Amino acid sequence: MFFEDSVRNIQAGKRVGLDTVLVGTSQRVKGADYALESIHNLREAVPELWENDIKSEVAYPGKLTSVTA
Repeated sequence: MFFEDSVRNIQAGKRVGLDTVLVGTSQRVKGADYALESIHNLREAVPELWENDIKSEVAYPGKLTSVTA
């Protein structure tokens, strides 16, 4: 999930396939999946994030490699 207060960045996030949350307004705009007046409203706006039955769609291999510059 991509959280942002800029409409331009929300639209860019949506173009690359992210689930987007516009923060700072309750008015949804093109590209925003959710709009929140405050990040503190997240639990009531997106309750499915706290449901125990949802399983992660991300699978990680047995070994992860970290590259630092």
